[in-house]
Amino acid sequence: MSRARGFTLLELLVALTLFAVVGGTLLQFFQSGLRTARLAAERSHAVFLARSKFTELQAYSHLQPGTFSGAFDGGYQWQAVLSTDENAPEALRSRVQALELDLTVSWGESGERRSYSLRSLLITRWMES
Repeated sequence: MSRARGFTLLELLVALTLFAVVGGTLLQFFQSGLRTARLAAERSHAVFLARSKFTELQAYSHLQPGTFSGAFDGGYQWQAVLSTDENAPEALRSRVQALELDLTVSWGESGERRSYSLRSLLITRWMES
């Protein structure tokens, strides 16, 4: 009697189980890659917005110390804290106004809030001597 060639039910179940495990692992890697790409795109956009706001603040000739805030489109918010630079040399302070700028752009849901901060020194104007 010749035996028919083919796969047994047990062999098919083992193959399907291996396929499911490998497929599930590959899907997790793919999902992780997509999430990383999305986070990188969000961060790049936040850096662009922070630099844009920084350039805008530099354009003002008479900035004063204080806290300023606002919102961009797409759920991004910004906050700028301007404070007098106490470490600036006295000779510099007598001729210009040096302000420390701490600019933060934040985004995301309340549970996954992310932010990007930019800190710089602004020389805002020449003062009469």
